[in-house]
Amino acid sequence: MSTAAAESIHPPRTFGFLEHVRCLGRREILVIVPIYCFGLIPPTALTAYGLLALERRLGLPTLADLLPLGFRQAFFVVCLAVGGAIVTWSYTYLVLEGGGGPVPPFSSQTRYLVTNGPYRVVRHPSIWGKLIGVLGLGVFVGSATFLTIMIPLALLWSLSSNMRRQDEAMERAFGDAYRAYRALTPRLVPRALSSLWRAVS
Repeated sequence: MSTAAAESIHPPRTFGFLEHVRCLGRREILVIVPIYCFGLIPPTALTAYGLLALERRLGLPTLADLLPLGFRQAFFVVCLAVGGAIVTWSYTYLVLEGGGGPVPPFSSQTRYLVTNGPYRVVRHPSIWGKLIGVLGLGVFVGSATFLTIMIPLALLWSLSSNMRRQDEAMERAFGDAYRAYRALTPRLVPRALSSLWRAVS
């Protein structure tokens, strides 16, 4: 292992719940709030409502007509809570253990390779949180087109472009340490789910 790779390995630590909560007030996390509130969430919601309007204009059945509003609201709240918790857990680990932030150049690049917490399960855990949140939004709005076309397209883009670029950046930054981590840790689907899928298919 090279010297640079060895220096990128941070001694593993277990962070308590309060440490994660306090981390939410750090600049590396706070900088994400306007990015989500003004750059990501509004266009996603507008897309969902636009597709719902298109479905109604074409006379297509919509989830808004099929599912009661109370169910859609409850589903959205649960997805928002679960997805938000996963994203927060992932991002605070980047700050606490990685010594950086999740959105360079708005925050500093992580100085240490993060392999604990959610990163022990998959290399890109925050994607799960975002997908769950977007799923909840789609059900709440009630657009079947958004759920069946837009979400898979967004996932495909993340797999083919965004996550690939992140993997390449991490390999450049951490070298052998990241390659060893990548060999042991799946990109998005936990090994237990992959094994279960192979068993039933």
